[in-house]
This record gives sequence, structure tokens and C-alpha cells, in this order.
Amino acid sequence: MSGWLSKLAGGGMLLLLVASICLGGYSSLLSHRLELARQQSAEQQKTLAQQAGLIATLQTQDAQNRVLMAAQQKQEQQLRQQADIFQRKYRDAIKNNKCAAERMPDAVLELLRGTDTSTANANRSVAP
Repeated sequence: MSGWLSKLAGGGMLLLLVASICLGGYSSLLSHRLELARQQSAEQQKTLAQQAGLIATLQTQDAQNRVLMAAQQKQEQQLRQQADIFQRKYRDAIKNNKCAAERMPDAVLELLRGTDTSTANANRSVAP
């Protein structure tokens, strides 16, 4: 019986040895995975910090663009109002003027439109 117990004890020890080797290998694998997870977490933290900086920059630029657009719209509105005022003043000025009611000569209209071909040809220099 003692032979049987010694074999059982030797087999148990062998089993414990194999189990401890397996657990040690599994522990090593988990430690390696933990280290990789920590490295990945650190890289993600860097990426998040960079993205936060970019977002802050974009928000600042967006605010500046909104201010510039508001100023541009205000200026365009002022120019439209000024043009309307000038148009009204012009209409009031020519309302009772006989000359303004008459048709302009064709030559004047062509000059104003830039379609006068006779003066364009006359102003050209002739090459020798």
C-alpha cells in the first residue's frame, strides 16, 4: 500500500508541477497583455490630447470666422442702404428735370456701355 501511496504522491506532485508551470505561463501571458494594454492606453491619451488641442483651435477659428462674417454682412448691409439712399436722391433730383426725361444720344449710350467701336478703332495705334 505504501507503494501505491508513493506513486499517488509522486503523480500528484507531477500534476502540481505541471499545473504550476501552466499557471506561470498563463500569468506571463496576462502580464504581457496588461503591458500592451497600458501602452495602448498611453497612446490613446496622447491622441486624445492632440485631438482636444485641434478641437480648441477649430472652435477658436470658428468664433473668429463668425465675427468676420457678421462684420462683412454689416458692411454689405450698410453699402446696400447707402446705394438705396443715393438712388432715391438721384430719382428726386431728376424727377422734374426735362433733360433727364429725354433719351440719351446713341453715341453716349455706346460710350457708357463700352460698345462704341468707332472710338476704339480710332484710339488704336497703327503698327508700321
